[in-house]
Amino acid sequence: MNKKYRLTALLLIGIILIGALTGCNNTKELGRLNDKKLIESVDIASKNYFEQKKFVGMSVAIIKDGKVAYLNYGNKSKEKEAVDENTIYEIASISKTFAGTLLAIESLNGKLSLDDPVQEYMSYPISGEYNGAVMTLRHLVTHVSGLSRMPNNWRDGPNPYKNYNREKLDSYMKKNELTRKPGAVYEYSNLAFGVLGCILEDLESEPYDELLRREIYEPLDFKDTAIFLNEEQQLRKASPYSTADIEGYEWDFDAMQACAGMKSSTRDLARYIAANMNQLETNETLKKSFEIAQEVHFGGAPKIGLAWRFAKAGGETILEHDGLAGAYTSYTAFNKEKGVGVVVLCNSADGVISLGTGIMEILLKQDK
Repeated sequence: MNKKYRLTALLLIGIILIGALTGCNNTKELGRLNDKKLIESVDIASKNYFEQKKFVGMSVAIIKDGKVAYLNYGNKSKEKEAVDENTIYEIASISKTFAGTLLAIESLNGKLSLDDPVQEYMSYPISGEYNGAVMTLRHLVTHVSGLSRMPNNWRDGPNPYKNYNREKLDSYMKKNELTRKPGAVYEYSNLAFGVLGCILEDLESEPYDELLRREIYEPLDFKDTAIFLNEEQQLRKASPYSTADIEGYEWDFDAMQACAGMKSSTRDLARYIAANMNQLETNETLKKSFEIAQEVHFGGAPKIGLAWRFAKAGGETILEHDGLAGAYTSYTAFNKEKGVGVVVLCNSADGVISLGTGIMEILLKQDK
């Protein structure tokens, strides 16, 4: 080996060693987590919860320092094969964190500002001010807009969002009158996110799911995340159950896609959480959007990022969001400083928040 190539080789080895010593995990692929003690602790907690709740199927991913372990329990349905990390579930309101990230991306691209009045993006007059406070885009994504949880022209039922179209949303917003000051009081609002999704569609003249695909799905190499699944993906979707013995209903979305319309797998969401912790390589705009979304944008109770909720687990602050659809429940959380996160997806209507926070406590305790 001549002197030139020997020097090049030594430089490459040095770079690799520096990366290893500094714990650099920002790569395009997640490694395999081999911490047997940690995985066993999470497996015991998950299995006990699964059996106690009598779920049909449940998939868990734990993420640590750029590595992931998948744990799966039960089946896609009582007649189908076992679930795995590629099984697709409705993730319901975890969709809101994607809407928050997409809003951050649009702000970074100079298309809007988080503090722009909502009225600027509506083609008709709305009630967007109360007692001198103006409703902004930031208010929509932090549940302090003054809008109600749901519009009063929405009707509950087995598939409640399917027929709630843009015409109905616009009709409601034209007539709605704010009764409290935007930015002052937290009230969880699916409506606010429905409005936000429509604003983003109008801004880009592109379907909302396509915006997500271009800005988030593709940069993170998602395989099975979408609002509208293709035929092959639908076959890999876990069937819905309202209880262990009673089949539930799938949800379809029109104007309210941004509030709860997404479907995904633990494989894709593990990548999403890892990227949020800067453990997965992505473009600078998306990386910066995650950082913006993780800032405190409403400092009341609870503290809210761009959809992310600040909470406590194991004595540490975590960012979390859960989801509840007609027959699916979901949870995801992470702590960027400790480099740990969790995803729990289930095809039953009972909640998985307590399991998810319990797993986060295991991960954070193990890290100490």
